[in-house]
Amino acid sequence: MGADIYLNSKFNKNYNEVQKQIDELEALFKSTHKQTIFDVADGNKDELFELTRPLLDKQYSVGYFRDSYNSSSLLSQLGLSWSSDISKRLNEESYLSVEDCKWLLDEINNRRIGESVTEEPMMARLFSVLGQEKTDVELDAERLEYFVKKKSMLVNLLLDAIELDEPLYCSI
Repeated sequence: MGADIYLNSKFNKNYNEVQKQIDELEALFKSTHKQTIFDVADGNKDELFELTRPLLDKQYSVGYFRDSYNSSSLLSQLGLSWSSDISKRLNEESYLSVEDCKWLLDEINNRRIGESVTEEPMMARLFSVLGQEKTDVELDAERLEYFVKKKSMLVNLLLDAIELDEPLYCSI
């Protein structure tokens, strides 16, 4: 579970370009490599998947941001919530307007990672149902670096949306 954010113009262009590369690789692979059902049954790795994995990752490397609802959530580390703070700003088609992108950018830039951590209401309910208490995640240097990189990725996506005057599609 998580929030998937798309800048459609950039995402779709990149996704389609990389899909052409994947299709070409699959065609080449199938014409030069014979894989039988016995290869799969014996537990051999799907070679085609291993070959295309970098390209699959590349498809989501432009115009896209993902933030989970668990302890690796950037927004929760900034004291914000996708379901509480962002979802109410989306229009009927689940787009975050350019003005709201500016608002979110200001919010992100004015908050410090780990200073006032919040929890997604969905995760809080899940912990409650399971009879578990929320566990705080300590921000060691490695986790802090992870969140700084993630913050930079979201900031860049917001800046692109603002520069292109294009709303972001949000699947929250």
